[in-house]
Amino acid sequence: MKNRLSIFCTALSFLLIVSNPLYSQEETIISPYIQLQYFKNTNESRFLKTTLTYSLNRMEIPVPGMEISFFSEAGGKKLLGTLFTDDKGVASLELTKDIFLPDDEDGLWEFSTEFKGNDTIEAASSELSIKDVKLEMSLQEVDSIKTISLKAFTTERNSDIPVSEEVVMIYVPRMFSMLPIAEAALDERGTASIEFPSDLPGDSVGNLTIISKFEEHPDFGNIEKKMEIKWGVPVLNKAPVAHRALWTKTAPMWMIITLSILLTGVWGHYLFAIISLILIKRDSKKQRKL
Repeated sequence: MKNRLSIFCTALSFLLIVSNPLYSQEETIISPYIQLQYFKNTNESRFLKTTLTYSLNRMEIPVPGMEISFFSEAGGKKLLGTLFTDDKGVASLELTKDIFLPDDEDGLWEFSTEFKGNDTIEAASSELSIKDVKLEMSLQEVDSIKTISLKAFTTERNSDIPVSEEVVMIYVPRMFSMLPIAEAALDERGTASIEFPSDLPGDSVGNLTIISKFEEHPDFGNIEKKMEIKWGVPVLNKAPVAHRALWTKTAPMWMIITLSILLTGVWGHYLFAIISLILIKRDSKKQRKL
């Protein structure tokens, strides 16, 4: 009876050991997150951008080197191109003017993107519907008042249809981020005007880059207009020769003093320990002679 019980326990342990790696392999299959975005820059160039990532310990990890397919869905599924994701998990396809993009009955372009998956990553797909919008921006200065004028419209049957009751964001690029200047609300004619502040610092001659854009709009995507103009306050950003800071070649004096004190304390402890060991060794020799 005891032999049967031991055999049963041994078999059960073997099954648990074998099944554990198989269970772990099943759990290592990645469920990715795929995002499809539409971009239109100031040169009227259009792009489809697919980002492939997955979540690990609440962090978004890119998936590089994966094949992504782009399709046009209106009027039947048509392959637009196939690209591989870069080290940031991004694949970007330019929609050149020679690519015919049919629209549906609502005047929308329908796109989709697909990742077929593999042994370790599940397949994923995403869809997007976009209405082509033209965004225009003009900069004028009258009586020392700097004004940004905007106009947004769509084209249907060779007629311009204004985009009304939408918000266009105005930015000025700074060193590490984009500085929001205003939110311009379009009127029923698809136009808006805002006064630009006169106290923003520019470069050494006062040049500024002004950007107006639709951001992650559910119908328009991301549309941007960018212009450079001398509307800023000239600023000389060179640091003085004697200036000490963390980003200069000469460290601040407080840092040098603090580091010197810390290093002196550390090496002083080492020296004290070495001298103590020598004295202990001498005392032990004297005691042996006695």
